[in-house]
Amino acid sequence: MIFNKKRGYLLLSLLAIATLTTACSDNSGESKKDSTNDNVHKVKESSEQVEETQEPLDILNQLATMSQSTDELYVTGDLAIGSEQEIKPGIYDLEITGGSGNISGERANVPLFINWVGGAKGSGDYASKIRILLFEGDILKFRNISKIKLNAVPEKVESSNELGVGEFIVGRDILAGDYKLSTNAKLNPEYDNLGWSTRIYNDSDGQSREQQLTGSNTDVAVSLKDGEVISISYDNTDYGSSSDDARLIFTKL
Repeated sequence: MIFNKKRGYLLLSLLAIATLTTACSDNSGESKKDSTNDNVHKVKESSEQVEETQEPLDILNQLATMSQSTDELYVTGDLAIGSEQEIKPGIYDLEITGGSGNISGERANVPLFINWVGGAKGSGDYASKIRILLFEGDILKFRNISKIKLNAVPEKVESSNELGVGEFIVGRDILAGDYKLSTNAKLNPEYDNLGWSTRIYNDSDGQSREQQLTGSNTDVAVSLKDGEVISISYDNTDYGSSSDDARLIFTKL
């Protein structure tokens, strides 16, 4: 199989899940050896087909089918993501239920940053829920956060022009198009580098572009294409207000 570097990071992550799942499906010995070989052969065939026919949006929609919610988890170290781990690959609302601090991590394949600040409700002006895409081999790291839950996002969702903090998929969470940005939150013009930050990743060319909406930079527009991933972060300068209620609003041009 030829790996298309220009459109391959999401595909590579999907293949990693498929290969690991198949490899772990049979540990019973020689009695199922032929069946296992058949399964591996089918994975190879389907992998080639995925590369030829599936676009990034198809792959991300498939990721949504893998999500499995967790109970409340105590954070005692780094959390690994994998088909054989407690946290499965998928699309989640990461809910912070104890503490407040930094959320970071490492991506196994896809060049999407993990970098947010969050906190449990009542612990500050931080978001307590963050949308996040998790792939096979990713690592989540937390600082000063003691408890979390991962709530699986449904396979089918209604698109919206108002998004919160986290990672969102164009063609799924929001429709493709050209938009002007605004917000329902109060942005303090004294802080020209604080407010909403967006990073839009396109897996077809492996490139990202960034935009920022602040109290002193309010005339901002973006163009969104199907299958792109929008990473959104929010620095709350309206102290005392809830970051969970803040929305970045996309108005069609």
